[in-house]
Amino acid sequence: MSEAARRFKTNRKIEGKPCGWCQAPLALGDDAAVCAVEEAEHHAKCWDDRGGCSKPGCTNAPLKRLDVPPPQAQAVPSGGNAWDQASAYQRPAATSQRPQLRPGYKFCTGCGNQVLQDSQICDFCNAILTPDGVYHGPVVNAPGAVAALVYGLIGLFICGIIFGILAIVKAREAKNAISYNPRYGGGGMATAGMVLGIIALVFWAIFVLLRVSAIS
Repeated sequence: MSEAARRFKTNRKIEGKPCGWCQAPLALGDDAAVCAVEEAEHHAKCWDDRGGCSKPGCTNAPLKRLDVPPPQAQAVPSGGNAWDQASAYQRPAATSQRPQLRPGYKFCTGCGNQVLQDSQICDFCNAILTPDGVYHGPVVNAPGAVAALVYGLIGLFICGIIFGILAIVKAREAKNAISYNPRYGGGGMATAGMVLGIIALVFWAIFVLLRVSAIS
C-alpha cells in the first residue's frame, strides 16, 4: 500500500489531526501515511495494520473480508430422543470468529485486535487494558501543552492579541490530544496557558480602549 499513500514524519501542518483508524492525534515526528486519494491522515502503523485508507468507498480502502458461513448444526445419533435432537439443532457447533491468538498476545477489549500481553493501552484504539481501567505507564506532555503556557506568559507582556490567541489554540490542541490518548499529560499546563491567553487578550483590549480614549 506504500504507493497509495504519502509517507513522512508528522509535520506542523497535520500535527494534532486524528488518525482515521485509531482517532488518536498525530504527534509531531510520528510516522504518518496520508491517503493519495482522500488526503486522510493516518498513523503509518495503523495504515499498514488495517491495510489501507479509513475512508469508506476510497479506492485505497482495505478489501472487505468474506462473511464467515453460518455454523452447521451438530449431528445427532439416530438413537437420541426428541429432546436431544431439538437441543442439538439449536446449539451451533463451536466456531472461532477471531484469528488464533499468538503467544504472548491478548485481544483488546475495545477493538478486538491482538496486542502484547503486558500492554496497558491498545495501539489501535487507545483503549485502557489494565484490570482497574487506569493507565499506570509513562506519560509525556501532550503536543502544544508547553507552548500554550509559554505563549500565555509572553502574551501578558507583549503582543497580547497574537500570543494570547496562540496560547488558546495550543491549549485546545493539547486538551484534544489528552482526551484521545491516555499516554499524554500536561493538562494543567494547557489549562494555565488557556487562562493566561484569555487574560492577555483582555489586557490588550483594555489597553486599546485606553489609548483610543486618550486620543479622543
